[in-house]
Amino acid sequence: MNNVTRINWIVLAYLAIWSWVDGFTTTAFALTVLVSFEALWKPFLHSALAVKLFGADTMAEVLGEQKSATSRH
Repeated sequence: MNNVTRINWIVLAYLAIWSWVDGFTTTAFALTVLVSFEALWKPFLHSALAVKLFGADTMAEVLGEQKSATSRH
């Protein structure tokens, strides 16, 4: 994780916590959902569940992997 990514995570987490404490529940909820989605997205992309839901071809395309020349459709 590079420094910019780390700073972005810290800022998002700080804003979410501050929003909950200060009573901005709608903003706090949205930021919490955003932080949770970002935290869970990469592990989901590499999971077997994603392959079952979307298919191996789609997941390979999303992840930028190229199919071998001998693969059948």
